[in-house]
Amino acid sequence: MENTRLKWREAFTFTRSEMRGFRLLTFLLFAVMVGRVGYFRFVAPAAIHFHVPPEWLAADTLQLAENNGWKGDSQNADWRDKFKKGQYTKFKSWRDSVPQRSYAQPFKRSRMVELNTADTIELRSLPAIGPWLARKIVEYRERLGGFYSADQLLEVYRLTPGKLDTIMPYLAIDTSWVQRIDINAVTLDVLNKHPYLSRSQARGLLAYRDKHGPFAEVAHLKRCLLIDENTFEKVRVYVEVR
Repeated sequence: MENTRLKWREAFTFTRSEMRGFRLLTFLLFAVMVGRVGYFRFVAPAAIHFHVPPEWLAADTLQLAENNGWKGDSQNADWRDKFKKGQYTKFKSWRDSVPQRSYAQPFKRSRMVELNTADTIELRSLPAIGPWLARKIVEYRERLGGFYSADQLLEVYRLTPGKLDTIMPYLAIDTSWVQRIDINAVTLDVLNKHPYLSRSQARGLLAYRDKHGPFAEVAHLKRCLLIDENTFEKVRVYVEVR
């Protein structure tokens, strides 16, 4: 028994040279982590400037961009002509009013990615999007019923604002692909799966429908006491009355 105890003690005992090596490795690992964080926070370019050659743009892509709020560099200029000439354009959203930092070096693409129809292979071609994150985007899109704003990508687990800033110039959104729920015919199982509604809110909506009859319009969802203004604003895009 005594010999066994001695062996265990020897397994957790280090010589001076081993301790020095362990401390050196710990220091190097810490230095690498600090350097990586510092690079992406202070050294990486503050924004991505993306040149779009006109020969890359198909007519349908240009129409998608126009329908989804693309703006030129100048509000007074004809942005459509600037887009055709290959000048830099980007989505106009609330993120334009805050300083942006890029997550990775800019890269060039020959086409844009339509967020509501892209598969995991297309999403993986975006900068800062790997296989795992591409799969999570597709899974969340299926639960949601489609994206109507690129900012909704922030609701995907581990998709950070820095990554969204990086991929924003390469995204287009066709809202005609958004799947809408007929609130007067939907079942509880289907409603429970929507990420914008809790289980209690889903049950409350159907209980209100059963008691007061079918909803005459989408705005009547707010008559249910469990549906607050914030929830209604998020979910109204995915609900319709037939």
